[in-house]
Amino acid sequence: MQKVKTHINQLIQSLSANEIRVVDDYLQKLKPLFNKEEAGELKEIKLFKLLTVNKNRTITDAEIIQVTKTERAASLKTNLYHKVIEALTFDKHITNTAIFNEYDITSFTLKKKLLFFNVSLRSLNQGKTEALNELLNEIINTGKEYELYDVLIEALTAKKYFKGLRSGIKEFDDINNEIDFYGYCLKALQSANDCYYRVILNHHSIKSFSQKELHKYLSSSIKQMEDDYKKTKSQRINYYLHIIHFAASEFEKKYLEAIDYCNKLIFMLKKNKVVYRKERMGFVYDNISQFEIFLGDYKAAAMNAKKAQEYYIEGSFENIISTQQEFYAHIYSKNLDQAYRCTKELLEHSLLDSGEFLKSKYIYFQSCVLFASKKYKEALDILKMSLEIETDKTRWNISLRILNIMLFIELNKLNEASRALESLRKHMERQIKEEEVKPRDILIVKLLRELEKDGFEFQAKNVKVTTMLKELSEKDTSVSWEHFSSELIPFHKWLEGKKL
Repeated sequence: MQKVKTHINQLIQSLSANEIRVVDDYLQKLKPLFNKEEAGELKEIKLFKLLTVNKNRTITDAEIIQVTKTERAASLKTNLYHKVIEALTFDKHITNTAIFNEYDITSFTLKKKLLFFNVSLRSLNQGKTEALNELLNEIINTGKEYELYDVLIEALTAKKYFKGLRSGIKEFDDINNEIDFYGYCLKALQSANDCYYRVILNHHSIKSFSQKELHKYLSSSIKQMEDDYKKTKSQRINYYLHIIHFAASEFEKKYLEAIDYCNKLIFMLKKNKVVYRKERMGFVYDNISQFEIFLGDYKAAAMNAKKAQEYYIEGSFENIISTQQEFYAHIYSKNLDQAYRCTKELLEHSLLDSGEFLKSKYIYFQSCVLFASKKYKEALDILKMSLEIETDKTRWNISLRILNIMLFIELNKLNEASRALESLRKHMERQIKEEEVKPRDILIVKLLRELEKDGFEFQAKNVKVTTMLKELSEKDTSVSWEHFSSELIPFHKWLEGKKL
């Protein structure tokens, strides 16, 4: 029995509108290659239409057999898969400047030319030698210009055996020295790239470093990259070096210094085709926005987040993250109309899957905006939707529950507030070993339980409440409020505003 090739369905169903047009055009041009009976009923075309029209539905082999009138669904899918690969590697697609940047187009083109060289060698005759020499030289020169070290090493290796052996040992050794140098360049670039991803992962998801280890890792990586850049003059390594520099400045809370590195990186990106990417420009502006938020310059932060979005493809995941960045700037500055607009854009985003964590998160965002606007009933109604969505993100779940209690208090639903508080206390008790349960969460719950004794009214004579509130209000402690945390409405500021 043939293996069910479900990955083929998934790949084709995930094609963009432009990719669908390219593949369909290719399939239509294949029609004349088939006999008249098959020409108008090419089975691959039927299957392609079936999959691309039903992007969000599982297509079974039984349905494929019924629609295409074939008993060999697996073979048909494989044939179509190969045609999709052919279509999307044609020059018409891989040189489309509306989709790919100059660097990508150059990389794709050189790899195709190198493939042509290797294919041609299999049927080599004397008449091809000069043309193939010229082709290799073109690949090598362009590879050096664009720092395409993997292609360059393969092309130099081919040249070593194709030409070096004919020209003598000196040229053979010279090419070997070049291969060694660019091998070093490739290894150094891979190391810089790995460092970048380790720092990104540690920052956003996988905490593989302690604070002390991260500081040491950033320092040693900068030293290594500076040495590698000095030896290679690689602008690709220099790009990652700038990012690690501003990551180190952020770690040390030197935000003005971090912004300075970002501005230097923008200058470098604009003048250098080897490293320029539109999405990289967006990435840098998003980082500037983040550092400006830490500095409390929310207006500038919103402007730079908006500027970042100009560099991203509309509907991309990067666009979601940048809109989220803009939202933070607006809600922190209490520009609530713009913050609410951002939440609408986030919830309407085409990549937002119903039932997933992001949907719950952005509903919570909207509820926080309504809370800050004193629209407590609307905020509570919306928050219920977020609480109903299953999520394994403990930290966000706690913040949702705390906001829920705050809303009950504002709406004078004190019994509901008490029940919700007890439910939260038990939830945190079960989750206390989780890294996402922070000391600040624990202190807020303790304060709320103390506040409950006075009917959730903040009375200055309650020394315990006053002491805990003071702790929550202090900066740079284990229980301090932080930017970009799930606590969008600072609990201590809200409670201070309710003092009798």
